Amino acid sequence: MSVAFPIETEANIRRRMLDLCQAHARNVVEVTRQLVVLMDNICERKTKLAKENYETMLKTLEENEKNKAIFLNEVASVGSLLISREDFLRLLFRLGEVAEYCEAMGFRLMGVLDSKWKLDTKKLQEVSHLMGSVLKEVSKVRETLHSLSFDADKAVETARAVEDLERQIDSESRTLDMELMASKMPLASLLFLRDLVDRAERIADIGVDVVDHIRVLALTG
Repeated sequence: MSVAFPIETEANIRRRMLDLCQAHARNVVEVTRQLVVLMDNICERKTKLAKENYETMLKTLEENEKNKAIFLNEVASVGSLLISREDFLRLLFRLGEVAEYCEAMGFRLMGVLDSKWKLDTKKLQEVSHLMGSVLKEVSKVRETLHSLSFDADKAVETARAVEDLERQIDSESRTLDMELMASKMPLASLLFLRDLVDRAERIADIGVDVVDHIRVLALTG
């Protein structure tokens, strides 16, 4: 006599995928937060603390890589049982890009510390303030994803707040970029700080892409 094993429902699979994405989002928020604190510590000449922030970022990124591997194995195992698997994959990879940009910014700032290169502290504080706005947006992205678990309408509503923050960041970054261009700082410092501003703005753009993927999942849920 053969035994019939129950087939896992798509709803259960979807819930598990959401849990993994939310764990990924929590880590991305933490990486972003550590970058903001790292910048503040550099401005306050707290070199040791800044290096500790960067090490924390790297450990969180390692955790995210493990989480991504688990996620990919899950997606491979469920196959066609999860209709929206490609939407989940796009969501996870775009979230990962936020952490990668933050790590790249942290790496460059560590290079500045190691080379004892002097930056305009006031301007770096303004970049840190910009990243503070980015952190708010990334946190709101996480909130949007969390809302998807229990209220799709709430997720769509929260997504609008992410778009509002992105527009604010876009305005802040353009203003700061023009101020940097008008300054008389050395060319190397100018290029370095403009690169940080550009990366911050790109993270904000990714945030909007992520909530677009969340909207799609809300429609297909």
